[in-house]
Amino acid sequence: MTDTVEINPEEVTVTIWPTVWIYSVSIAICIFVYTVVLYASGLAGSGFSQALIPNIIFIILLFWGMRNYRRRNSGYMTYGTAALLGVMVSIISSVLRSTLNAIYLAYVDNSILPALKEETLQTIQGKPSINQQQMEIVNKIYNVVFTPGGMFVVGCISGIILGVIISLILAAVLKNTPPVSV
Repeated sequence: MTDTVEINPEEVTVTIWPTVWIYSVSIAICIFVYTVVLYASGLAGSGFSQALIPNIIFIILLFWGMRNYRRRNSGYMTYGTAALLGVMVSIISSVLRSTLNAIYLAYVDNSILPALKEETLQTIQGKPSINQQQMEIVNKIYNVVFTPGGMFVVGCISGIILGVIISLILAAVLKNTPPVSV
């Protein structure tokens, strides 16, 4: 009589970290390259679709990363593991992308931020509901936001928040819980 040993897939898991690092760097570089193309073409800050494309890049690459991890883990990935993978990719890619962006804006082309600030202020000034006092407050806020450091902070916060939301949704879609062995 031979005894067969069943391997519990929950115990034989693949670490998430190679996937996290590969896809974090890939996402950060792709979005940064897209942003530099916008800066170079003069299209930065001129439309909603330009904010949409980086999110599409993030969703596609994170989806591939989660699928790749699940495939390497015998086809299984719990919701918690998928969520952790996605959240870590969101955090790391947002910090990397924001760092590259801040360096670019500070040292490579420092004429972009004043132009973006001016364009944004002109858009706001054109609204009849904004009075002079409100405009002064907006101008003070923009003096902080439209700096390389301000763009770094805003990029990190917005990237992480949106990334976590997307990660939780993708985790729910891509999870494949291993069967419970009795």
